[in-house]
Amino acid sequence: MNRENFYCGDDDLAQRPYHYMECGLDNIYLMNGYTIEEEDGEEYVSIDSVDELWKAIGLNLVTNKKILSPQEIKYLRDKMDKTQAEVASLLRVDDQTVARWEKGKTNLSGTADVAYRVLFLGSPVAQPEGSEILTRWIETIRKLIEKDTPTSDDVLFEQHNHSWERRMYA
Repeated sequence: MNRENFYCGDDDLAQRPYHYMECGLDNIYLMNGYTIEEEDGEEYVSIDSVDELWKAIGLNLVTNKKILSPQEIKYLRDKMDKTQAEVASLLRVDDQTVARWEKGKTNLSGTADVAYRVLFLGSPVAQPEGSEILTRWIETIRKLIEKDTPTSDDVLFEQHNHSWERRMYA
C-alpha cells in the first residue's frame, strides 16, 4: 500500500492496516473499523459490523476472483453456515468432493464453481446484494440465450476501416 498512515476506528490514526488473519484468509487487511485493546499484556481486536465485513469479503470473492482458493471455498461455506455435507447435497456432489476442494486436492470444475458462487449469492448472509447480483447475472444470461437464436443459418460480415462487423442477412 502506498499510504503511510491508516485510520483505525473512527478517529484514531493507525500506523498500518490491520492484517485480518482471524477470518481464515491470508490476504485481508482493514484500513479502519477495528479497535485494538490491550488487557493483561494481551492484544484483543474488535471489529465493527463484523457480519457486514464478512458479507463484503464473500461478495468480493464470488464476483471478482477468477479462481477460488481452497481457503476461500471454506470461508464461503463457513459464512453460509453450511457443513461440507450440506453444500455437497445442494451441489449434488459427494461430501468428500467438497473436502477435497477445501484441502486443495482437486479444483472446482467450471460448473461447480459457478454453482458454488450462486449458492453463496443466494444465501441469507449475502443479502440483499447477492439477490441483486443474481438478478443481473440472470438478465445477462437471458440476453445471451436470445442472441443464440439465429434468424437464419447464414451469417453475413461486412468490413469497414479494417474492422469486420456482423450484418443481418436478407
